[in-house]
Amino acid sequence: MDHTKSRWVGISEICLTYLPIGKKKARKFVYTYLEPKRIGNSIFVEREALEQLLSDEKRDSFPLDI
Repeated sequence: MDHTKSRWVGISEICLTYLPIGKKKARKFVYTYLEPKRIGNSIFVEREALEQLLSDEKRDSFPLDI
């Protein structure tokens, strides 16, 4: 694990680093598949949980219209 990265990831960083989607879809993704924490007006998820979800070999799609 890289110690220069924070434990929490915000929506903006998810859009820039992990997923090439807009912020609205990123928020829906986070609320559907992870356990987000709201701090003020910002939404954060644990970096480790996000990376683990995205690297899961059993998952090949993440539908947002559930």
